[in-house]
Amino acid sequence: MAKIILGIMLVFLSANAKYPDWLQYGVKVIAEFDVPNKSVQQYNEGYGLIINDGLVLTSASIVFEGKRAKDITLYHTEALGQPIACLSHARILAVNDNLDLAVLVAERFTDIYCNVLPEPNFRELSFGKNYFNLLLLPIDLPLDERLEISYFKEHDWSQFLREKIVFGDFLELSQKEKEKLRGMPLFVENEFLGLKIKESKTHSVGILTHREILGFLCEVERETSVLKGRQDFNVFCNTPLDLQSTP
Repeated sequence: MAKIILGIMLVFLSANAKYPDWLQYGVKVIAEFDVPNKSVQQYNEGYGLIINDGLVLTSASIVFEGKRAKDITLYHTEALGQPIACLSHARILAVNDNLDLAVLVAERFTDIYCNVLPEPNFRELSFGKNYFNLLLLPIDLPLDERLEISYFKEHDWSQFLREKIVFGDFLELSQKEKEKLRGMPLFVENEFLGLKIKESKTHSVGILTHREILGFLCEVERETSVLKGRQDFNVFCNTPLDLQSTP
């Protein structure tokens, strides 16, 4: 009996190791662009993270190339371990090309086969209730080569699984492998490290940190009306620093 209980515990622990909480908030992003004078469409693929107030963070270079994508489709999994399927279409709410950051808002929710559902629908109503809480003060972890980072890995559209890699090895990934990770949320255990973006002079390792993302979002909240009515951001960005939430 003791062996059976031990076996069950090991399976449970293994499942938890494979499926951290943040894994359920990841999305695949596919953006379609019109190509002048061509009969084929151009598609960009990447990833993103569902956050507070029903918003999605992703890399700007996926959805914006001098102009906004013609169509943006979000895919996710209904439950951890289940196949990846259509969730909704989306539009760009805010974009910063220099930071390579785009903020999307989900709209026109679909069934798993990408058919647009009548409004209101159960997927739209439940979407804003399940998200990664970005509005915590960042831990600002140093990017040591031995630091173990996690992200979700797509397995042939079948499911998202947790992938772990030490930061030193992450830096050694080929350019093609890094390109495939655009918009990918990166974690250290359950702490949000940042978003994988394209490498640039200002971001040589291609990571936009949690603190930088919050800075941009609060700048947008204070200086524009783009986030008007997004209650979580309205409160967080106008709360004195020493009273803001901590992990």
